[in-house]
Amino acid sequence: MFLRKMDSMTTKFIKREISDFVFSDEWLVGTMLFIAGPRQSGKTSLARKFLEENGCSRLYYNWDIEKIRRKYRSDPDFFVKEASLIQMEKPYVVLDEIHKITRWKNILKGIYDEYQHIINIIITGSARLDLLRRSGDSLVGRYTMAHLFPFSLKEWVGGINKLTPSWLHESSDWKDIVTALDRKLTGVSPPPRDLAEAYFKFGPFPVPLISGSDRRSRKWHQDYATLLVREDLRDLSGIRELDRVSHLIELLPRRVGSPLSLRNLGEDLEANHTTIKNWLQALHRLYLVWPLLPYSVKLHRTFRKESKWYFLDWTFAGSEISRFENLIASSLNRFVTSLADRGWPEVKLYFMRTYDKKEIDFILTHNAKPILAIEAKLENVKISPQLRKFRRITGENIPILQVVNQPGVFLRKEFGEYVVGYDRLLMIL
Repeated sequence: MFLRKMDSMTTKFIKREISDFVFSDEWLVGTMLFIAGPRQSGKTSLARKFLEENGCSRLYYNWDIEKIRRKYRSDPDFFVKEASLIQMEKPYVVLDEIHKITRWKNILKGIYDEYQHIINIIITGSARLDLLRRSGDSLVGRYTMAHLFPFSLKEWVGGINKLTPSWLHESSDWKDIVTALDRKLTGVSPPPRDLAEAYFKFGPFPVPLISGSDRRSRKWHQDYATLLVREDLRDLSGIRELDRVSHLIELLPRRVGSPLSLRNLGEDLEANHTTIKNWLQALHRLYLVWPLLPYSVKLHRTFRKESKWYFLDWTFAGSEISRFENLIASSLNRFVTSLADRGWPEVKLYFMRTYDKKEIDFILTHNAKPILAIEAKLENVKISPQLRKFRRITGENIPILQVVNQPGVFLRKEFGEYVVGYDRLLMIL
């Protein structure tokens, strides 16, 4: 949760969507809960609010604080003893940033094996927690992972109100996903225009978005990128060529929206292909950027090598069209990650580009078959011919959607063909 300014005198909490499922018995019973996500996305606020609501406020422990580390060195079971003083059957304990101490995985394994029947264990952190799932180790089977991204538009608009489920987030949606999409797009209430425009302008992170200040936003984004490179990147990866990684970040904004040539980047940075790839992967683990893979199904003359790379926060992108495409890309990426976290059938996100530079910006697939194709345009309300051609050559009767940077727009050309403002699309993801 975060506080959002409503006017000069009032504030209200902003509810986070994952709180509707990650704190349920279905997720907490029998395993530790890991909440991973980028710096300053609200993980600590979410965890502390949950503890407060459940009478466990005192059971929050931040391993960034030296006092907590000293208490652990003196008595490794100190938080279990403090939890025993709470008058409830199985209290909730939050261990924040514990992944920053040596041998943290072995420590968590010991805590879980000995105390999982006494306390509910919630771990919050960033890049190293996500690495855990990718590497595989002795904690497998002992934890459930969920991701907390910065605000979605729905969260930013919704405040403390009950958030309506996104498309494909309910069992009934999977019985007819095309009809479910039509129902969601038709029935959603567009957000206030000023809130939608602020979201696009300031990005999804709480501090710049809540501030509503151009100068505050620019300063925050400058400091955020520097912090990731100068502290987190060095600590996580051991990379020492920080100036060249900073230069890489400076080169990426004007390349957003196009397949990224690692060879060309290597020439600019005087580094080889493997080094550039390692730097990008490290920045991905820090949630600064993420890759979008090309659609790999064999269609005639499709380009299947280089990925596109987007920023998690679209305000880092270059031109207006790049920022807009990045906004849609990041919202879709968040959507497919949420589906995976909630245990729904796997949905993947791709783009498609042909050698003659014809492109579909985004393709969602389920069981390797397309279920939605999307084009991002600043203004054009005429359905892209590439969308219709893609539907025709794949032989799939899938919905096609053109999303425009015009809040409030909603045109249904025919069933399964839509032109919508980004605000409407983001409110159903």
